[in-house]
Amino acid sequence: MQDYKFKFFISRVEELESANGITEKTAFVDTRILYGEQEIYKGSIRVRFNDHGTFPNPADIMAAVSQKSLRQLLAAEAKRYVKPQRRWL
Repeated sequence: MQDYKFKFFISRVEELESANGITEKTAFVDTRILYGEQEIYKGSIRVRFNDHGTFPNPADIMAAVSQKSLRQLLAAEAKRYVKPQRRWL
């Protein structure tokens, strides 16, 4: 049985100052989804993060893949990739 493989790379980070004083950043994550040797998706997904959490952009995920279970998996994997790196971004 083949599994999906996700390859991520943070290409750039933009910082936004919100009205309530919380600093938010958006990471642009270059993403590749592979199923065996077949490439399912290649593109960029925005992941927003602040002191309260890490939030993949739903519109980017919906545009990337149509299968609901793969969308959920992509969101979880993108969050899992960015979350440990937040301190250094």
